[in-house]
Amino acid sequence: MKKMILVLIGLVFFSTLVFSTNPEHETEELKMMSVVAGSGLKMRTAPKLSAQTIKVIPFGDMVFEVIDTSMTEVHKDRIEWMEGEWIKVEHMGDQGYVFNGFLSHLPVPQFDFELTYEDMDLVSPLESYISYRFDKDGEPIIIDNDKEIKMVTNYMGGHKKVEIEDPFMYQIKVTLNNTEIHEAYNLLKGMLLTGYEKASYENNAVFIENKYGDIHKIRVNIDHPIEIKQLAGNQVQIRVTNYSYGNCGL
Repeated sequence: MKKMILVLIGLVFFSTLVFSTNPEHETEELKMMSVVAGSGLKMRTAPKLSAQTIKVIPFGDMVFEVIDTSMTEVHKDRIEWMEGEWIKVEHMGDQGYVFNGFLSHLPVPQFDFELTYEDMDLVSPLESYISYRFDKDGEPIIIDNDKEIKMVTNYMGGHKKVEIEDPFMYQIKVTLNNTEIHEAYNLLKGMLLTGYEKASYENNAVFIENKYGDIHKIRVNIDHPIEIKQLAGNQVQIRVTNYSYGNCGL
Protein backbone atom coordinates (compact mmCIF):
# COMPACT_ATOMS: atom_id res chain seq x y z
CA MET A 1 0.00 0.00 0.00
CA LYS A 2 2.86 2.37 0.86
CA LYS A 3 4.50 1.62 -2.49
CA MET A 4 1.27 2.46 -4.33
CA ILE A 5 0.98 5.79 -2.48
CA LEU A 6 4.58 6.63 -3.32
CA VAL A 7 4.03 5.78 -6.99
CA LEU A 8 0.94 8.03 -7.12
CA ILE A 9 2.82 10.88 -5.45
CA GLY A 10 5.66 10.42 -7.95
CA LEU A 11 3.26 10.55 -10.89
CA VAL A 12 1.67 13.75 -9.60
CA PHE A 13 5.10 15.32 -9.10
CA PHE A 14 6.21 14.24 -12.60
CA SER A 15 3.04 15.68 -14.16
CA THR A 16 3.66 18.97 -12.35
CA LEU A 17 7.17 19.13 -13.75
CA VAL A 18 6.03 18.37 -17.29
CA PHE A 19 3.00 20.62 -17.49
CA SER A 20 3.65 23.46 -15.04
CA THR A 21 7.26 24.49 -15.49
CA ASN A 22 6.10 27.81 -16.91
CA PRO A 23 3.64 29.76 -14.72
CA GLU A 24 2.01 31.21 -17.85
CA HIS A 25 0.85 27.70 -18.79
CA GLU A 26 -0.61 26.58 -15.46
CA THR A 27 -4.25 27.45 -16.09
CA GLU A 28 -4.29 27.39 -19.91
CA GLU A 29 -4.37 24.47 -22.32
CA LEU A 30 -1.32 24.53 -24.59
CA LYS A 31 -2.23 25.43 -28.18
CA MET A 32 0.20 23.63 -30.42
CA MET A 33 0.65 24.92 -33.96
CA SER A 34 2.90 24.20 -36.93
CA VAL A 35 4.92 26.76 -38.87
CA VAL A 36 3.78 26.78 -42.51
CA ALA A 37 5.95 29.61 -43.86
CA GLY A 38 8.13 27.94 -46.50
CA SER A 39 11.24 29.98 -45.68
CA GLY A 40 10.59 29.86 -41.93
CA LEU A 41 8.79 32.21 -39.56
CA LYS A 42 10.50 35.10 -37.78
CA MET A 43 10.06 35.32 -34.03
CA ARG A 44 10.26 38.97 -32.94
CA THR A 45 10.80 40.87 -29.71
CA ALA A 46 7.47 42.73 -29.99
CA PRO A 47 4.12 42.19 -31.76
CA LYS A 48 4.92 44.15 -34.90
CA LEU A 49 6.71 43.67 -38.20
CA SER A 50 9.38 46.27 -37.44
CA ALA A 51 10.50 44.60 -34.20
CA GLN A 52 13.89 42.93 -33.93
CA THR A 53 14.13 39.29 -35.02
CA ILE A 54 15.01 36.80 -32.29
CA LYS A 55 15.24 33.74 -34.54
CA VAL A 56 13.72 32.11 -37.61
CA ILE A 57 11.57 29.08 -36.81
CA PRO A 58 11.92 26.45 -39.57
CA PHE A 59 9.00 25.23 -41.69
CA GLY A 60 7.15 22.35 -40.03
CA ASP A 61 8.42 23.04 -36.51
CA MET A 62 5.89 23.13 -33.69
CA VAL A 63 5.32 26.10 -31.40
CA PHE A 64 2.84 26.66 -28.60
CA GLU A 65 1.03 29.83 -27.74
CA VAL A 66 1.66 31.32 -24.32
CA ILE A 67 -0.47 33.82 -22.47
CA ASP A 68 1.02 37.30 -22.54
CA THR A 69 -0.41 39.26 -19.63
CA SER A 70 1.40 42.41 -20.79
CA MET A 71 -0.70 42.60 -23.98
CA THR A 72 -3.74 44.73 -23.23
CA GLU A 73 -5.11 44.64 -26.78
CA VAL A 74 -5.22 42.35 -29.80
CA HIS A 75 -2.53 43.22 -32.35
CA LYS A 76 -4.19 42.53 -35.70
CA ASP A 77 -2.29 42.84 -38.95
CA ARG A 78 -2.49 42.02 -42.66
CA ILE A 79 0.62 40.54 -44.22
CA GLU A 80 0.47 39.75 -47.92
CA TRP A 81 -3.25 38.85 -48.26
CA MET A 82 -3.62 37.22 -44.86
CA GLU A 83 -5.53 38.70 -41.94
CA GLY A 84 -4.10 37.62 -38.61
CA GLU A 85 -2.83 38.52 -35.18
CA TRP A 86 0.50 38.78 -33.45
CA ILE A 87 0.70 36.21 -30.68
CA LYS A 88 3.34 35.17 -28.18
CA VAL A 89 4.76 31.67 -28.66
CA GLU A 90 7.49 29.45 -27.32
CA HIS A 91 9.87 27.44 -29.48
CA MET A 92 12.79 25.40 -28.15
CA GLY A 93 12.90 27.42 -24.94
CA ASP A 94 12.76 30.82 -26.66
CA GLN A 95 9.73 33.11 -26.42
CA GLY A 96 8.71 35.90 -28.75
CA TYR A 97 6.01 37.16 -31.08
CA VAL A 98 4.95 35.76 -34.45
CA PHE A 99 2.25 36.52 -36.99
CA ASN A 100 -0.27 33.66 -36.75
CA GLY A 101 -1.19 33.81 -40.43
CA PHE A 102 1.82 31.55 -40.97
CA LEU A 103 0.77 29.06 -38.29
CA SER A 104 -1.64 26.17 -38.63
CA HIS A 105 -3.37 23.65 -36.39
CA LEU A 106 -3.30 21.17 -39.29
CA PRO A 107 -0.53 18.56 -39.58
CA VAL A 108 2.19 19.55 -42.04
CA PRO A 109 2.58 17.27 -45.11
CA GLN A 110 5.84 15.38 -44.72
CA PHE A 111 5.69 12.08 -46.59
CA ASP A 112 6.21 11.40 -50.30
CA PHE A 113 2.59 10.32 -50.79
CA GLU A 114 1.45 13.75 -49.53
CA LEU A 115 3.53 15.63 -52.12
CA THR A 116 3.25 16.31 -55.85
CA TYR A 117 5.59 15.01 -58.52
CA GLU A 118 6.35 18.20 -60.46
CA ASP A 119 2.97 18.20 -62.20
CA MET A 120 1.07 20.43 -59.73
CA ASP A 121 -1.71 17.82 -59.53
CA LEU A 122 -2.89 18.10 -55.92
CA VAL A 123 -5.70 15.55 -56.19
CA SER A 124 -3.69 12.53 -55.04
CA PRO A 125 -1.66 14.34 -52.35
CA LEU A 126 -4.80 15.85 -50.82
CA GLU A 127 -6.65 12.54 -50.91
CA SER A 128 -3.68 10.75 -49.33
CA TYR A 129 -3.24 13.47 -46.71
CA ILE A 130 -6.76 13.39 -45.30
CA SER A 131 -6.95 9.58 -45.48
CA TYR A 132 -3.68 9.23 -43.56
CA ARG A 133 -3.97 12.11 -41.09
CA PHE A 134 -7.58 11.60 -39.90
CA ASP A 135 -9.50 8.55 -38.72
CA LYS A 136 -12.69 7.58 -40.53
CA ASP A 137 -16.03 8.10 -38.82
CA GLY A 138 -18.01 5.22 -40.31
CA GLU A 139 -17.92 3.59 -43.72
CA PRO A 140 -17.93 5.63 -46.96
CA ILE A 141 -21.26 6.25 -48.68
CA ILE A 142 -21.24 5.53 -52.44
CA ILE A 143 -23.81 7.06 -54.78
CA ASP A 144 -23.73 5.62 -58.30
CA ASN A 145 -25.83 6.86 -61.21
CA ASP A 146 -25.57 6.88 -64.99
CA LYS A 147 -23.58 10.12 -65.12
CA GLU A 148 -21.18 9.99 -62.17
CA ILE A 149 -20.01 8.16 -59.08
CA LYS A 150 -19.84 9.99 -55.77
CA MET A 151 -18.20 8.68 -52.60
CA VAL A 152 -18.61 10.53 -49.29
CA THR A 153 -16.28 9.76 -46.37
CA ASN A 154 -16.66 11.36 -42.95
CA TYR A 155 -13.73 11.68 -40.56
CA MET A 156 -13.35 12.23 -36.85
CA GLY A 157 -13.31 15.90 -35.86
CA GLY A 158 -15.99 16.90 -38.34
CA HIS A 159 -13.84 16.64 -41.49
CA LYS A 160 -15.26 15.25 -44.74
CA LYS A 161 -14.07 14.09 -48.15
CA VAL A 162 -16.26 13.88 -51.26
CA GLU A 163 -14.92 12.23 -54.41
CA ILE A 164 -16.77 12.73 -57.69
CA GLU A 165 -15.88 10.96 -60.92
CA ASP A 166 -17.46 11.04 -64.36
CA PRO A 167 -16.14 10.12 -67.83
CA PHE A 168 -14.34 13.46 -68.14
CA MET A 169 -12.95 14.36 -64.74
CA TYR A 170 -12.15 13.38 -61.18
CA GLN A 171 -12.79 15.86 -58.37
CA ILE A 172 -12.10 15.81 -54.67
CA LYS A 173 -13.77 18.15 -52.18
CA VAL A 174 -12.39 18.22 -48.65
CA THR A 175 -14.14 20.05 -45.83
CA LEU A 176 -11.93 20.82 -42.83
CA ASN A 177 -13.47 21.76 -39.50
CA ASN A 178 -12.09 24.53 -37.25
CA THR A 179 -9.85 25.77 -40.05
CA GLU A 180 -9.10 29.19 -41.51
CA ILE A 181 -8.76 29.82 -45.23
CA HIS A 182 -5.07 30.73 -44.90
CA GLU A 183 -4.41 27.34 -43.28
CA ALA A 184 -5.95 25.51 -46.25
CA TYR A 185 -4.04 27.69 -48.74
CA ASN A 186 -0.72 27.02 -46.99
CA LEU A 187 -1.55 23.32 -46.58
CA LEU A 188 -1.83 22.89 -50.35
CA LYS A 189 1.26 25.00 -50.96
CA GLY A 190 3.16 22.72 -48.57
CA MET A 191 2.25 19.72 -50.76
CA LEU A 192 4.04 21.18 -53.79
CA LEU A 193 7.42 19.58 -54.31
CA THR A 194 9.48 22.27 -56.05
CA GLY A 195 10.08 25.98 -55.81
CA TYR A 196 8.80 26.36 -59.38
CA GLU A 197 5.49 24.74 -58.42
CA LYS A 198 5.14 26.93 -55.34
CA ALA A 199 5.81 30.08 -57.38
CA SER A 200 3.26 29.03 -60.04
CA TYR A 201 0.74 28.33 -57.29
CA GLU A 202 1.20 31.81 -55.84
CA ASN A 203 1.26 33.61 -59.21
CA ASN A 204 -1.98 31.96 -60.38
CA ALA A 205 -3.90 32.50 -57.15
CA VAL A 206 -6.86 34.90 -57.23
CA PHE A 207 -8.08 36.21 -53.87
CA ILE A 208 -11.75 37.15 -53.64
CA GLU A 209 -13.07 39.38 -50.87
CA ASN A 210 -16.53 39.42 -49.34
CA LYS A 211 -18.48 42.61 -48.65
CA TYR A 212 -16.57 43.11 -45.40
CA GLY A 213 -13.21 43.11 -47.14
CA ASP A 214 -12.19 39.66 -45.87
CA ILE A 215 -10.76 37.01 -48.19
CA HIS A 216 -13.44 34.30 -48.34
CA LYS A 217 -12.49 32.49 -51.54
CA ILE A 218 -9.27 31.66 -53.39
CA ARG A 219 -9.03 30.28 -56.90
CA VAL A 220 -5.77 28.90 -58.29
CA ASN A 221 -6.05 28.87 -62.08
CA ILE A 222 -3.77 26.04 -63.14
CA ASP A 223 -4.26 22.91 -65.29
CA HIS A 224 -5.80 21.11 -62.33
CA PRO A 225 -7.79 24.05 -60.87
CA ILE A 226 -8.20 24.64 -57.15
CA GLU A 227 -10.85 26.49 -55.19
CA ILE A 228 -10.65 27.19 -51.47
CA LYS A 229 -13.71 28.61 -49.78
CA GLN A 230 -14.33 29.80 -46.21
CA LEU A 231 -17.63 28.35 -44.99
CA ALA A 232 -19.84 29.20 -42.06
CA GLY A 233 -18.99 27.65 -38.71
CA ASN A 234 -15.23 28.11 -39.17
CA GLN A 235 -15.01 25.45 -41.88
CA VAL A 236 -13.04 25.51 -45.10
CA GLN A 237 -13.79 23.59 -48.30
CA ILE A 238 -11.00 22.67 -50.72
CA ARG A 239 -11.95 21.56 -54.23
CA VAL A 240 -9.39 20.19 -56.68
CA THR A 241 -10.33 18.95 -60.15
CA ASN A 242 -8.35 16.80 -62.56
CA TYR A 243 -9.72 16.71 -66.11
CA SER A 244 -7.14 14.27 -67.46
CA TYR A 245 -8.59 11.13 -65.95
CA GLY A 246 -12.15 10.16 -65.23
CA ASN A 247 -13.90 6.98 -66.24
CA CYS A 248 -16.63 6.43 -63.66
CA GLY A 249 -14.60 3.65 -62.10
CA LEU A 250 -14.13 5.17 -58.64
